Amino acid sequence: MANNLQLICGLFGLENFFPNEGIRSYIKIAQEAEALGFDAVSVTDHVVMGKNLHKYPFGDFPLPSEAPWYEPLSVLNMIGSHTSSIKLATAILITPLRNPALLAKTVATIDVISNGRLELGVGLGWQREEFEAAGVKFEDREEIFWETLEIIKKFWSESPVSHHGKHFQFEDIWCNPKPIQGKNIPLLFGMKMTPENAHKIAAIGDGWIPIKTSREFIRDGFSTLATAFEGLKNTPPRIRGQLPTITNDQGYPDLDKTLAEFEKSFEAGLKEIEFFPINFIQSADDIKPTLEKIAQLKDQL
Repeated sequence: MANNLQLICGLFGLENFFPNEGIRSYIKIAQEAEALGFDAVSVTDHVVMGKNLHKYPFGDFPLPSEAPWYEPLSVLNMIGSHTSSIKLATAILITPLRNPALLAKTVATIDVISNGRLELGVGLGWQREEFEAAGVKFEDREEIFWETLEIIKKFWSESPVSHHGKHFQFEDIWCNPKPIQGKNIPLLFGMKMTPENAHKIAAIGDGWIPIKTSREFIRDGFSTLATAFEGLKNTPPRIRGQLPTITNDQGYPDLDKTLAEFEKSFEAGLKEIEFFPINFIQSADDIKPTLEKIAQLKDQL
């Protein structure tokens, strides 16, 4: 069973344990994850932050407004230049904030530099102030999201490209170089799974990143997306997410108890498990032992 398992190391927050190195600490951590057999590393995204963190729709926001957020594609380019095989993923990229032509070019460049290792987790975003700062209408973000993905897929596969959409129009444009993976750079969607979204994802994407860890939530979403994939794809949808975090008697996250939940989530359809070591460690010295313990999941039969 575990032979089909994919492990992703979420790097969020780990730079705080390395005050001298900061974000450059991701290089060593990614190298350790690669050596241990992790399939990918992931980085998170916010372009700017506003003050209304109480509007975060998924619980308490983990950081204050003034906390630094490094641009994820730049960070992945750094990591890719110091690793050789591990995949490079966003979790997730707030796609409507990026101009589609510039996003297509940036992604293609990183994919070429990393020899075809980039994967994109994409989503809509939730923070109105972020869109205002970027000059993008918050109410239009869903339309812009789908149109942006349509455009970048064209740029990755065609030359010249023309597009006549609601938000973007251009004629006979070349965007080179093409990615190593061409238009097949994996797209995994961090959004609510509805039949309508499932149909759109099946048309251009590869899978889903569920926001919740509930097995019922994952199972239902997987079923909806798998139905949409039938007849369009030769493979089932990829599902990438987290295990439920189990706490100990003192109320702190317990890695061993959390890992014990692996098989239940795997059977519910979660074949790509993203771990955020920040949830389980107290110091920089804890990172490697934590990664080693997680990597042992692949040895299970």
